[in-house]
Amino acid sequence: MIRCSIVIPVFNGAELARECVRSIRQDPPMVPHEIVLVDDGSTDGSPAVLARIEGARLVALAENGGFARACNAGAEAAEGELVLFLNNDTLPRPGWLDALAGYYDANPGLGAVGSKLLFPDGTIQHAGVTIGQDGFPRHVYAGFPADHPAVSRSRPFKAVTAACMLVDRLRFLDMGGFDPEYRNGMEDVDLCLRLGAAGHEVHYCADSVLVHYESVTRGRGTPEIRAGIRRFRERWESGAEPDDLRIYQEDGLLRIRYEDTYPAEVEIAPELATIVGERGTELDRLLRERSRQAADLLRDVVELSARLAGAEEHGIPASPGRKMPGATGLDHAEIGRRIDEIGAAVHGLQVLLSTSEAGGDVLPTPRLAHRHLVRRVTEAVCRTVPEDQTVLVISRGEDAFLELGRRTGWHFPRGPGGGFAGHYPADDTEAIRHLEELRARGAGHLVVPEGARWWLGHYAAFARHLNERYTPIESEDVCVIYALSPRRAHVAVR
Repeated sequence: MIRCSIVIPVFNGAELARECVRSIRQDPPMVPHEIVLVDDGSTDGSPAVLARIEGARLVALAENGGFARACNAGAEAAEGELVLFLNNDTLPRPGWLDALAGYYDANPGLGAVGSKLLFPDGTIQHAGVTIGQDGFPRHVYAGFPADHPAVSRSRPFKAVTAACMLVDRLRFLDMGGFDPEYRNGMEDVDLCLRLGAAGHEVHYCADSVLVHYESVTRGRGTPEIRAGIRRFRERWESGAEPDDLRIYQEDGLLRIRYEDTYPAEVEIAPELATIVGERGTELDRLLRERSRQAADLLRDVVELSARLAGAEEHGIPASPGRKMPGATGLDHAEIGRRIDEIGAAVHGLQVLLSTSEAGGDVLPTPRLAHRHLVRRVTEAVCRTVPEDQTVLVISRGEDAFLELGRRTGWHFPRGPGGGFAGHYPADDTEAIRHLEELRARGAGHLVVPEGARWWLGHYAAFARHLNERYTPIESEDVCVIYALSPRRAHVAVR
């Protein structure tokens, strides 16, 4: 009998779901379970990839309806007593589901329970959701160390994220599931608050741990996200009381000492917040001001990127010479370059601040670090590969890696339609065969970015094939570039 149905909604990028399912099956939970993949009207060939994933069954939706509708469809098709909603950009750690189900069983009547989610750098992405003094829900302690006492104990919260959320299936359906009026944001908090209003507690389980490669496509500036925020505020403006300060006090990170006369003394843990006003040295104040500027610049970079991508989606190509509506003297390509320059500058500032004593609580943003990597890989290719060459790039289908000036960029692996194949090779034989097919069709170089070097370990025979037949013409921290022509001398690359 199936105890828990793991529902994974997918919209394009099926390779992420494939890796997620693979990680679950490599260390399968003891809890009897099934895996239900819900294709939310993908447009990139993902349904065919998802249908081939072993150990999972597929629910295919005719059109994209958003996260809420996809999850609801998965819950309706599920056969388990419990439903575990799981983002496809997560990698569960051993024991994650057993810990979650065990906690649920030990606390009868729970409405929902969520997991500890980590950024790839090991810091906290989710450890419960609080309502701030501005009435807006936020992931509490995001960016804290994963072993900090404040995130290491299980307890009630007003909400948890649906990136990994366990619920009773029938109760979820009786509640109407996620509200489909929300599109890719706030539907999980809304559900948790509705569960709480119905008398069912929502908890965070610190012993259930996953890595979450948080999506970069769901920025707060998109119209559907802004609409969701308005809907949330209209529904919960008076029903979701702020609780963040209470949580900070419970965790000993915020203390108030009263004397017979005011002012009272407020003590705040340095990892939680900084005090605005006369505090510390001039250097300390300057560094913290620069930290705030870095955060503001980061928001601007994300907003500009979203607007540029939105313009492209509406049929305005990012080609040199094509002016954006309302722009004077700037085309898409120039705006894109300037966004990249801002992102590189913010990343450099974050790295600098993270190494200073006063700014040590500033960590380089993974999103900007990746943009910086793409920029450096592009520079390496343009520096070493002649123009008019066709270049293969190993990635997860990120088109930014293919913007190589007058060189033609192809994803590796490459799908029949010319885009990313949507999945990785099944084994070394398939990887080598695909490489040689593309070389025969004109590919002259292969780029292995830093984030894809795991290929050279995972596909060991593929790596030997490269090193025995071809010459690495560029090998540095950001990438390895192979010239796909017969080599003259053996050069080993590790």
